Amino acid sequence: MAQYPQWSYSQSRASMFDECLRKYYYHYYGAHNGWKTESADEMQVRLYRLKQLSNLYLVFGDLAHRMCESAVRSREDGKPKPREAFLEKTIRDLLNQAYKESINPEQWRLHPKNYTMLSEIYYGDDTLNDRIAIIKERAGACVGNLYQTLTWEDLSRASTTILEIEKWDTMVLHDTRVYVKMDLLYRRSNGNIVIVDWKTGKEDDFSDQLILYASYVREHYQVPLEQIEIRVEYLLTGKHKEFTATEEDIRKVEENVGRYIEEMRSCVADEYYNRPKDMSYFTPMPSHRACRDCNFREVCSERVV
Repeated sequence: MAQYPQWSYSQSRASMFDECLRKYYYHYYGAHNGWKTESADEMQVRLYRLKQLSNLYLVFGDLAHRMCESAVRSREDGKPKPREAFLEKTIRDLLNQAYKESINPEQWRLHPKNYTMLSEIYYGDDTLNDRIAIIKERAGACVGNLYQTLTWEDLSRASTTILEIEKWDTMVLHDTRVYVKMDLLYRRSNGNIVIVDWKTGKEDDFSDQLILYASYVREHYQVPLEQIEIRVEYLLTGKHKEFTATEEDIRKVEENVGRYIEEMRSCVADEYYNRPKDMSYFTPMPSHRACRDCNFREVCSERVV
């Protein structure tokens, strides 16, 4: 097992880098090898456990994506689409399972990758009941809107060809592996390829990640940008946004990614092994917003209380 983690880039990594350098260090370096309880030091093991903490919003987002994947795969296999009542019950049952696992901390401590521990319960947050109510409401809305989306309208046509469903792949940018995992990719009868991103929260702007996906699709499927449609489906509201990337969009995003990669690499003492500089180099960036839900607040003396 490598002493240091492999180097790669993702938008989630860039977001954490912006949020707090100390959190970035804990997540990507301090927790590495923490699953090797026989040989790792106590702090590595502790950070690895904390890295695995989830929260209600993240659990629900993952379950909603799994719901969409299940429905699309049923269509791909020629089976009837899952009933809305079944989908909603499944989501509620799995949310309840996550809650039950979280109130049994010992099994999570022994196998943190295999069991869910909600940060709201781990840290005794007073937001738990409010968040449970919000998630219950969102579950019904997201399930009810899935089959009303423009994407499902396309999938209902026999001429639509599914190309990828939650498939991991990579592309290389600035000599760095960039991970690609689109929620759904399909080809319409007119030859256009549609990138679908399911969202379960509030509406927001298109992310750099989706522009990178368009670049990947152009190269991998050999189609011009004007034939690649980017669509965000907001399951909570039933609305969607569509966008077609231009060469200028891709140039700007790739330049932005290049800046992140350069800054991230400045934090390592050895690029070949991806050995980080001393933890003190990763300056804490405390704020009420960032510290409130940070998984690592238990070990961070710089957090905002």
